[in-house]
Amino acid sequence: MSSRSFPIGRILIAGIELFALILFNVLGYFALKAPANTDHYDLFAQREREFDRYPVFSGTVTEIESCDVMGEIVAAQEEGWQPDDPNYKKTDSVAIGPDEIGAAHIKVSGLSGSKWFNAGYGTYVYSDAADGCGGITISKGQHINIVYDSADTEQYTRALAVKGNTGTVMSGYIVCFLVPSIIIFVFTILLMNAVVKRKTDEKPRGGGVIALSVVMIVLSVLFVAGFYSYLKRARATRSTIRAHAPVIYIYDESDEYINLQLELNGELTCTYPEYDPEEGWTVNASPDGTLTDLNGDTYRFLFWEADLDMDYDLEYGYCVKGSDTEAFLDEALNELGLNETEVADFKGFWLPLMENNPYNVITFQTTAYTDAAELVLDKEPDVEIRVNMLWYASDEYVEIKPQELSGLNPSLNERYGLVVSEWGGEVITKP
Repeated sequence: MSSRSFPIGRILIAGIELFALILFNVLGYFALKAPANTDHYDLFAQREREFDRYPVFSGTVTEIESCDVMGEIVAAQEEGWQPDDPNYKKTDSVAIGPDEIGAAHIKVSGLSGSKWFNAGYGTYVYSDAADGCGGITISKGQHINIVYDSADTEQYTRALAVKGNTGTVMSGYIVCFLVPSIIIFVFTILLMNAVVKRKTDEKPRGGGVIALSVVMIVLSVLFVAGFYSYLKRARATRSTIRAHAPVIYIYDESDEYINLQLELNGELTCTYPEYDPEEGWTVNASPDGTLTDLNGDTYRFLFWEADLDMDYDLEYGYCVKGSDTEAFLDEALNELGLNETEVADFKGFWLPLMENNPYNVITFQTTAYTDAAELVLDKEPDVEIRVNMLWYASDEYVEIKPQELSGLNPSLNERYGLVVSEWGGEVITKP
């Protein structure tokens, strides 16, 4: 049998390409499935590691009883009565998370039987199944993984977290790896057949070969680009900084509505109350800081989080023992112009992450932060206070130049008229 009748070359080329495509598919699938190498001190990574210690109940959602808790409270205030129990109603789907302020009883049926869970505002949602800030819509017939505490024996076990399943991984793998691989391999075979036919055909069809070559090259480039981007997304450390819980307080004596918009060098990941990208927030602020929106709903503050592109500065700051952090914050935040309520809220958010560390290296960002996140009001504030703490934990003392905090913000006794006060921060790994 001659080499002409037995296409050794074509089989060898096809075999090499098939091996390479299989290798890319295996690497691509596991790259998508693997968790990102998130910052060791990233707030969300810490919470996910915390919930990984608890058992997971997997199954299909068979029943949902939901209640809009905020709606119940508003109705009670308007009608002058307080309901003893929320009025749960059966529904086909429910949205839970910070933007919903809702609650739901969810019945999940799995291999070990059925179990009722209580999910709502405090239920954490893993990022692969969420909108980025802990919100998710749960529907009847949906497969769900709920993290719970096995010691909780109540009828409605509290849902600590909702974990995403591998559906998003599989769909991403099929679209970005499997389908392009099949297309590329088929076109390779067709291209080789066309080349052979061109050599033996009395009237070569060069146009078809050229077209197939162009298509194959384009598909190959798209495939490699898709592979690279997904591999980078799955394996790389977060490239931007998550600005955690910037909280905005507004105090005013004018009894006028104020519009506030965010101009960010980055993307919002969570807001409360819901932020309109076009209109921003419009609220009426009272002297005690109570905010009333156009619907008559009241809030203590405005909350937002975002992934910011920020060139932070670590030249000046402080290295503080974990056990001394609260005392340090009391002094520093007072120097930076926050009032008693704002300081208490600040410490309530950050201290649980800081006080048990051997050391905390703390810097307060100024123009690096304000340039990346601007507050734009339709009425110029008389006093604006912005406190942004960027920090990391350390196992040993770190030498750092002391930061001068005096004069960065107006002091408490300098507040008057329309006052806008904001605090927030970022956690990074040790440089």
